[in-house]
Amino acid sequence: MKRAFSFGDKTIETAVRRVNAVRRIAVIGAGTMGQGIAIDLLLKTDAELILIDIDDQALARARERLSGRWARDVKEFRLRPEDAEALEMRTTFTSDYGLLPGCDLIWEVATESERVKAKIFSLIEESVDPESVAAIFSNTSSHTTAELAVLFRSEAFRCRLLTVHGYYPFEANRLIDVMKGKYASSETYAFGVVFADQVLEKTVIALPRDHHGYLTDPIFQAMAAIVTWDVKNAGDIVTRGGLWDLFTANPFSVLDQTGHMPYTESSHHLGEALPADDRLSSLYLRDGRHYPEWIAGLEARGFGGVGTPERKGFYEWSDDARPSPQRVFDAASGEYVAIGEISRKDHWSWYEAAERDRRAGRIKSAESLVHVASADDEGGRDFRRYVLPIALYALDMIQDGYATPGQINIATRAGLRFKVGLVELIDALIADLTVDGVIQLVRRAADENADDPHMVGMLDTDGVAGPREGKPCLLHEMKHRNIDRLLGYGYSYRTPVAELDLASGTYRGCYLDLKFVEPNSRDRVASIVFNCPLRGNVFNHAVIDQLGHAYHRALDLHRQGRCGAVLFTAAGTGMRMLGADAREFNRGWFERDRGYVPLTEEQAAASSKNAVGLFRVIQRSPLASIGVFGEKWGGGAEFTYFLDLRYDIRQHGFVYDTLDRVSTWRQKNTYNQPELDYAILPGFGGPGELKRLGMGDSIVFELFDQGMAADRAYQVGLSNGVFDEERDGLARGYEQARQSAKDAPYSRALFKKELQRGIDDAALARETGETFNPKKNPYVRSGLVKLLDRGARPPKMDYSCEDTDLPGWRYPPANGLEADAADEQPDVTKTAQEPRS
Repeated sequence: MKRAFSFGDKTIETAVRRVNAVRRIAVIGAGTMGQGIAIDLLLKTDAELILIDIDDQALARARERLSGRWARDVKEFRLRPEDAEALEMRTTFTSDYGLLPGCDLIWEVATESERVKAKIFSLIEESVDPESVAAIFSNTSSHTTAELAVLFRSEAFRCRLLTVHGYYPFEANRLIDVMKGKYASSETYAFGVVFADQVLEKTVIALPRDHHGYLTDPIFQAMAAIVTWDVKNAGDIVTRGGLWDLFTANPFSVLDQTGHMPYTESSHHLGEALPADDRLSSLYLRDGRHYPEWIAGLEARGFGGVGTPERKGFYEWSDDARPSPQRVFDAASGEYVAIGEISRKDHWSWYEAAERDRRAGRIKSAESLVHVASADDEGGRDFRRYVLPIALYALDMIQDGYATPGQINIATRAGLRFKVGLVELIDALIADLTVDGVIQLVRRAADENADDPHMVGMLDTDGVAGPREGKPCLLHEMKHRNIDRLLGYGYSYRTPVAELDLASGTYRGCYLDLKFVEPNSRDRVASIVFNCPLRGNVFNHAVIDQLGHAYHRALDLHRQGRCGAVLFTAAGTGMRMLGADAREFNRGWFERDRGYVPLTEEQAAASSKNAVGLFRVIQRSPLASIGVFGEKWGGGAEFTYFLDLRYDIRQHGFVYDTLDRVSTWRQKNTYNQPELDYAILPGFGGPGELKRLGMGDSIVFELFDQGMAADRAYQVGLSNGVFDEERDGLARGYEQARQSAKDAPYSRALFKKELQRGIDDAALARETGETFNPKKNPYVRSGLVKLLDRGARPPKMDYSCEDTDLPGWRYPPANGLEADAADEQPDVTKTAQEPRS
């Protein structure tokens, strides 16, 4: 959204007001990242943008890229010409720091060089009144916030500095880091988190403590660095770097696209600044070098990736709109040579893993990674040499209190686009081998690399060698406390939904694709926000697991009397909500040359059963449910039919008229059910729920055959309110949820039971009598005193349901976590325990 909303969270209300007051933003640095940030800010705010760079050519490239983007969006009917013109008018390209005064937010994105940053910060300090700036962001891949804050002379600027770091390509990558450090004020930190979360619409890794490179960058940096010292020829870049294709992508290919300078500058800084106990410190300083000589040679020749004039880096790239690698650098000869294939003979486990996944209909699964980890071929040895040290590093960050298990898993999934998060891999190894078995696997890797002292130190688990000497790995603590997993997994599909709190030994909700906002004590409204706007907030297996866990949290709060309603909405401009994930309609990865590979009937049936079963719990629970959404498609629309109330945000855009064969700008449909066009059914129960809501056959056909705009939905009674502005819809939806939360639990549960049952006069009379019985309905005394004694202050109602049987309702026995852990009750001083609901 272009404006933030507090969702009843009193701790961020001041930050929300400050974010909503931002009118002018400066971005310093017009390179690749600066351009991406500028595009994102222009599309997601109404603020004026000042793009500053001392290099006129960089400004010219930025102007060309932004103008080209707007022209392309006009051509492809995403923007109107007047919208593109307005974006151009809001953007100033300049080398003049004198335009900084009046900016509410300044974002430095220029360099990793501390010397250059110091000069920029000095110019900021000379130009700007600190009291007029909400925050100063610095985009860095390796520095801590404290290291950069001291570059300012004034405390007034230091307390406004945050390190805020996005990932390539910024406008299309959902992850962002916000790090506070010791100088930034709490107000500045809250502003940064709210801005990144609600305005930039990113998945935020918020770190109150400084850590070099946040969480994601040191993992990505290490993925390349740990291989670079072993590169002797072209095959090493392809094969050893290709190991990471099992997770995401070859890091050398990615670095060519982002440019080498951030990597080399970060390696230099990490080599000088990492603390002595950093497991991976030897990757950045060996024999006086911060990276190998062959990379320095590429730098000297100006071969820094796709963006250099020669379009050369670790690979040589094609010169077209979508560059692709054509040849690979051979460190032995200094030339570019043909890209070879990875040897099936030496790396058979990688090919076998891919085939196992294909046969099982999986994509880069944890099971296949475990298979490779234990293999006896070169592929297995490479996995143990390059992956295990980074997995141990992730455990170090958890052990040292820099990160939580869920944060690391989300960082690798969202930022690095791992198909299996790094902590999921650790859990899978433990599940297959036990904690003792994983320790033995690491010791096996250390034995295999005994002639490499750097590797022996990185593979130490016992605290006897290397940077972690005296600090045994977290695996030993897990073994002592009988902890066999760092994440909690969902009930339906066993995807991550919770993380271990190491201090208490319990699991707490942690979601990649949702946000859960706890109710405050006055309003008693929980908010569940679908939070993957880059993919349209699609309903995939992971979302079903996360929604199930989040809603069980709301039910647990309801039983305690702390929650009476849930507000459902979607993040992102337009608050869009898609249906079931089409990628999961194919068995495994869709490949054009293979065509559609059908699911089994049982798999397809399960996708409907699991979703509808969860929606039915939401529908029948005594919690009030209110949805505020914009454009909804398929299962996203069907989900809202299960809610008590629906508020719609009008949507406008280009709509193609199939009769006149032209696209015109007008109000778009907010309800869309295209399933029949694709030869499938609305598997989340849409037709039946529409009939339950009183829609006649003609209205149901209208919705499925042509869709329905917000105003039409309100006219036919499907929508309970229509708004132009997203924030207005949220405010009304939240207020309605707050009012509904005042309903007494017994009455609301009985009311919902009556709705489901239909007309039964005898049952109605009996149930009316029961509501007046305080032994059955303990809320009736305070409820009727409020009605009868209007002149007095009504007694506060105790909404707790701990000792009350609600009519027609039983709290589900499971807690949204997988069934095999639901009934465990271990001693939390020794073991990990699932939260119960």
